[in-house]
Amino acid sequence: MPIDYVHITTPPVHAHINYLHVPDIGGPLSDDRYKITILISKHDTECIKEINNACERAANREWSGDGTKDVQMPLTDGETQKSIRPELANYHLCTFKSFHAPILQMPDGTVMPRSVEIKVGDPVRVFGAMGGMIEDQRKVVVCYLSGVQLLNEPPDSKNNSSVIERLHQRLADFLPWN
Repeated sequence: MPIDYVHITTPPVHAHINYLHVPDIGGPLSDDRYKITILISKHDTECIKEINNACERAANREWSGDGTKDVQMPLTDGETQKSIRPELANYHLCTFKSFHAPILQMPDGTVMPRSVEIKVGDPVRVFGAMGGMIEDQRKVVVCYLSGVQLLNEPPDSKNNSSVIERLHQRLADFLPWN
């Protein structure tokens, strides 16, 4: 039976770990997927509510009789990562994944050049879907990645049509005679 997806566009959130231009491959915990983990402030109740509602709708569509009972949701508390990264304690984390390259957009909606990277902390909007599935005999709501839009211009993106131009721009910023 196919998964009945719930489509979602997140409100503005912050990027955390991401593999958007190339999939996460070769590492001990790699899963060969494109992915982005987003940070949602615990004070952003509207965003948390929107993601939780989408998760519940996905669970209810997949398991209409049981609903969200015994379902593992994708939104995790940053407190669980506190021992590794204390700054995550004030956030919820949610990871969107895909086997296919996502659509990457600049703030104006144009295609993001490969020379532009989304860095940790950059404000983004994620386009995706949520669906229920059975994973290791557990009910899980999974977040699927379709696209990511960067919401602010990177400081060096004005003249970044190539890596060389970006390098020249950075050098010009640090040269004392400019």
